[in-house]
This record gives sequence, structure tokens and C-alpha cells, in this order.
Amino acid sequence: MSTDSSTPPNRAQILEKLWDLGRQASTQTVFLHQAIAQTIGLNATDTKCIDLILRGPDGKLTAGQLSEMSGLTTGAVTHILDRLEKKGFVERQRDPKDRRKVLVSVKMDNMAEVGPLYMAIGEAYMGLANRYDDEALRIIADYMERSLEISAQQLAKLRGKISG
Repeated sequence: MSTDSSTPPNRAQILEKLWDLGRQASTQTVFLHQAIAQTIGLNATDTKCIDLILRGPDGKLTAGQLSEMSGLTTGAVTHILDRLEKKGFVERQRDPKDRRKVLVSVKMDNMAEVGPLYMAIGEAYMGLANRYDDEALRIIADYMERSLEISAQQLAKLRGKISG
């Protein structure tokens, strides 16, 4: 997209740029998370599963819940949890309310190596966000929320959970 810098971009050019930037951000995010995961001997799927567990009620999920949330098969989730447990990142415990269930939680003391990496990224993003006024932040948050909704819908379609 090349425009004369004295001519403001039209809507089509802005939308094209937004589309391209979204693609770039998506790609860069995948590689960033893979690089972070590699620093602790994991892969991006492993670290994203850790994130899902941390977001679970009381920071705990069952393997079935993790499978549902991630879209991974129960066999794949079992393999991931076995690997994470062996490396000391998660632990499995029987649910005290229902002994048939096994809850998985993150061992936070073993996350010390990766925590500062995520903190540095979070601080950089918050520094960027602080450059915008409240109204702009509301617009950005609205756009991101709606983008997540679209992603969730498309993911569900790909998983065959809703018809086209």
C-alpha cells in the first residue's frame, strides 16, 4: 500500500492496513510464545495449556475441561499433562468434593523462570496502552473483544461444533 504522505488514507487503505497488521501480529505472537516456551523446554501449546489452567476456577481444571477449552483431544491433553507434570510445571490432585475427578493445577514456584518474561511483555504493553486516552482505550478494548468473539466463532466452525 503506497500513498502520498500528504494524502490521508481512505477507508479501504485503512482497512487493508488493519488486516495486514492483524496478520503480522498473529504471526509474531505465535513465534513470541514459542520462543518463551523454548526457554523452559516446552512448546507454545504447553504454555498456553498452563495459561488455561491458571484461568480456571481457583486455578484448576480437569483434563476434560482443558480438552474442551483447548480443542485438543483428550489423548493429546493427557500427553501434555504428563510432560508438564514430569517437568514439574503442574500437579494432579483428586478433587476433595468429588474423588472421581482429578484436578490439575500449576506449580507456581516452578514458573519463576518464565514469569519475568511474561511480566516484561506485560509491562511493555501497558506502557504502550498508557499512551492512549480512556476513550481510545475503550475503542481498542471493544475491537479486541469483538475480534476474540470472531476468532472463537471461527474456531468452533473449524472444530465442527456449529454449522456454517
